[in-house]
Amino acid sequence: MAIKLKKIQKKNPQQLNISKWYFTQEKTGSVGINEIAKEIEGRSALSFGDVQSTLSNLVDMMPLFLKMGQTIKLEGFGSFHITVSSEGTDTAEELNTRHVKGVKLIFVPSTELKRSLEDISFEIE
Repeated sequence: MAIKLKKIQKKNPQQLNISKWYFTQEKTGSVGINEIAKEIEGRSALSFGDVQSTLSNLVDMMPLFLKMGQTIKLEGFGSFHITVSSEGTDTAEELNTRHVKGVKLIFVPSTELKRSLEDISFEIE
């Protein structure tokens, strides 16, 4: 199965008179928990309801652990953690939560997941 690519032309924001051609991935749709659960059901002894419930509970529990400062490691898949960016202050005493500028959720794929994507092929539309 190949990833479909399409050609698009983009202008350089710093030099609007210059544009170049780039590839972008053509999206073919999306997959939700129900579709994933159905596929897993066909590969395991679990029922669709069991798989769907497990995936839904995983999604429900992740924010709890992330808010506790935990890294969530899903072996063979990757890990999720929160990072915080803040404004700097001259002294530690000045620094408080008002200086927090943003919170990001970071996903780091596992080595196994990265390896499983090494044989990607492409098809130009």
